[in-house]
Amino acid sequence: METLNVRAKNVKPIILRALKVNRPIFIWGAPGIGKSELVQGLVDQGELGNSLMIDMRLALLEPTDLRGYPFRNPENNTMEWSPPSDLPSQDLADEYDNVVLFLDELNSAPPSVQAAAYQLVLNRRIGQYKLPDNVKIIAAGNRETDRGVTYRMPAPLANRFRHINMEVNFEDWSQWAMQNSVHPDVIGYLSFSKGDLFDFDPKSSSQSFATPRSWTFVSEMLEADGFDNAEGFEQKAEIACYWRRNGN
Repeated sequence: METLNVRAKNVKPIILRALKVNRPIFIWGAPGIGKSELVQGLVDQGELGNSLMIDMRLALLEPTDLRGYPFRNPENNTMEWSPPSDLPSQDLADEYDNVVLFLDELNSAPPSVQAAAYQLVLNRRIGQYKLPDNVKIIAAGNRETDRGVTYRMPAPLANRFRHINMEVNFEDWSQWAMQNSVHPDVIGYLSFSKGDLFDFDPKSSSQSFATPRSWTFVSEMLEADGFDNAEGFEQKAEIACYWRRNGN
């Protein structure tokens, strides 16, 4: 399986090229680095025209949540399948230029769920349900080395995707943070101590670590507490240090 290591700012062009030829793409990366936020940004910023994102967390699903439930058709006395409402219908897809079906935590789903997703990704159909032509598939998950709950992806399923490994980069995060109203004190602190943006170590037994996501939590706490630049410096520092040590 070929996996390309890519900075966050270069992930979008690769995704757009893959989706242009309707090639499913899988984004690998450590927890908390903003994989799902990046995909949502493609939709929110109009990169795919008038589009909709459907976020399905496969780790929380059962196989029937993808395949649907069987029922007896009394007209011909055969078993048929009712498709799940989370998957886009043709009528819904017709309202948009593109629909992004985001299969998050795909490799954290048990093998039975991955088997159900296999047919959806490879054949663009599952049971009696068929994906509309303008539905684009993006998947994401943590790497096996991240010590999260993961299952090895079946080789035929892995082979269907274009794989990229998203890396954390301070300059990319800083640009994103300024565009998304992250508290200036968080940006200022991390500009001074760039290494504190992300310190995840899969070999460590610590239950907490700093990630771009946890620094967003810090920003939200500072905004909620109403601190300004002239007051509350000690309190702000305490919050930042606490989340630096314990937040995620």
